[in-house]
Amino acid sequence: MKSPALITSVLFDLDGTLLDTAPDLTGACNEALTSSGYAARSEEGLKPYISGGAAAMLRYAEPDLDDKPFSALLDRMLECYQQNIAQRTRFFDGMDIVLDELDGRGIPWGIVTNKSSRFTLPLLDAMNLTRRTPCIISGDSLPQKKPHPMPLLEACRILAASPGSSVYIGDARRDIEAGRNAGMYTLAACYGYVSADDPATAWGADQQIDQPVALIDWLNQQA
Repeated sequence: MKSPALITSVLFDLDGTLLDTAPDLTGACNEALTSSGYAARSEEGLKPYISGGAAAMLRYAEPDLDDKPFSALLDRMLECYQQNIAQRTRFFDGMDIVLDELDGRGIPWGIVTNKSSRFTLPLLDAMNLTRRTPCIISGDSLPQKKPHPMPLLEACRILAASPGSSVYIGDARRDIEAGRNAGMYTLAACYGYVSADDPATAWGADQQIDQPVALIDWLNQQA
């Protein structure tokens, strides 16, 4: 674990960390499944696969599908999601307080996600977040995706912050790996879509947080 240092920027994963997108994502998944004659799956069952993207969610739901029907199902899910991208999505409890606190302290923050910009940008527009941060890195913004460190290093460049004094918060192993590879502090968002088969305690994060407002306490400790 690193020694305490003043944190000069904060970066968030999107799905399962900054925003609770599960209702809209699982809704789109189940709409695609049922409209194609397959059984719906529970939101709780689908949640741990959200970090892996739409394909991972559908592979969990229908693991034996051949490539052609799977591809058609995936296209249907993505279409459903795009049409209902922010119907039930919300901030995790306390996240609005966290963002206001960061803004009040003058600490720049940004978003680094593997989600395609096709979905990231309309979602953030709908949630009134685009105007609040100069840094939005989507999964297709660069040739590399997490767990590669480049998206996080690019985010630090945009925010004019040193990786060594920045922190990345995410709810998947790849998030923590990316942050560590970039030389950043890392926090595991245990309130997100963490799989019981891959507990956050095994990821090597600097700390686990059970709710968004715990980030403020962690920042105070570093200061």
